[in-house]
Amino acid sequence: MSRSAERIQQVINNLKNQFENTPYYLRVKDRFDSNYSWNFSEVPETKDSLLLSVIIPARNEFPNVVHTVHSILNCWEADGYDYKDIEIIIIDNCSSERHTEEKFFTHPVDQGTSSYLEARGIFYTGVVKTHYFPLAGNHTARNRGAEIARGKYLFFSDAHMAYRPGFFKHMLKACEESNGIVHGAIAWMGTYPPTLGKDIGLQYTLKLGEEFKGTWAPYVTTPDHWFYIASQGHCSVMVPREQFLRFGGYQEFHRTYGGGEIYMDLKWWMFGSTVAVEPRAVGYHLKSFRGYSWHHDDYIHNVLNITYALGADDWRERCYINWLRKGRKEVLDQMLKEGERDMEKDREFIAKKKAYTINDLLTRIPWNAMNKEKFGKESGSVLVYHDTWLDLLKLSPIAYDVYQNSKYQKGLEEFINKNLSQYVYKRELKKI
Repeated sequence: MSRSAERIQQVINNLKNQFENTPYYLRVKDRFDSNYSWNFSEVPETKDSLLLSVIIPARNEFPNVVHTVHSILNCWEADGYDYKDIEIIIIDNCSSERHTEEKFFTHPVDQGTSSYLEARGIFYTGVVKTHYFPLAGNHTARNRGAEIARGKYLFFSDAHMAYRPGFFKHMLKACEESNGIVHGAIAWMGTYPPTLGKDIGLQYTLKLGEEFKGTWAPYVTTPDHWFYIASQGHCSVMVPREQFLRFGGYQEFHRTYGGGEIYMDLKWWMFGSTVAVEPRAVGYHLKSFRGYSWHHDDYIHNVLNITYALGADDWRERCYINWLRKGRKEVLDQMLKEGERDMEKDREFIAKKKAYTINDLLTRIPWNAMNKEKFGKESGSVLVYHDTWLDLLKLSPIAYDVYQNSKYQKGLEEFINKNLSQYVYKRELKKI
């Protein structure tokens, strides 16, 4: 096949015409602009005809997704709920394994992310629904599932999970009481029995200064009630559907893996809502590899994108300077430009809707303050790299020069010294 520019454009035009004539596009076309960017001003109707809609983005997940579906339903029944009050929506996220092995060609129903379930009674009774989404983007698939959903609450699950009895009973109660995002406690493959404070992930430590990310932490505020956290991984997360749609959900532009959970949770805090974890709701993460192609540049791109969308320009530039220590200025500069183009509407939406900035949150640490008021103690953690990072930065003349001539970094350094000094890694007492 010719790879000429004309041939490529012809293929693009054909795909565009096919997409614009699909029932899905005709139904929701008013929510997209000419570049198919998401229109955040339009919120789909909230149906609330079910209690819970479970949304599972899945790429090449057979047979994991089958086990996950039945674990969810078994847990749902064990918690005393009726199957008529739940729906499970599998977003087949550009799966490719359906015809990869010749031995399966005569038995296609035994292969594929969702095709196995489509031939079973679980599909015909409407408990499980499948939707094929032809872009390999986990977060975009979650947004599409939220549009289809009919439940009062949304629960986003990875396709390789198992859930301990009591999970949904505790999660629904916590979501109703907090009226925000609620995470489950996460155990990993082979963990049993789960032990809080030891082998259960409950929240992220926010790590700032060289990057803008979170890393797993087992810190417990209280073992017998949900409590507030800054953020956590999104393999098992619940939220009121109306709020999810009103807040704009996940970012539409996302390169597969990394950064999305920080974006989502911190956006909720910025909008004046909350993020919590329910330590009694335990989910087991039963997979150790990603089903998507991935490169570290994807992660870098994501971080530069989300910090731009959240209006955290000073922290965004700091991440850029940190990665500039390794060179590749032209690549990083292109990422900055692409992020500003892709996230422009998201940034405008957040700027109009926010009650707090990122630095407001870092000054207030509301999750700790609210836990202190409610339980008399706190457990959230923040770690900022500054003193040691500056020493590393001086080893890279290019990066250090950008730092010295930046319009943001002097102000950010003053902000760190004034408000975050107690969180700075290996800060000497004389510098506090």
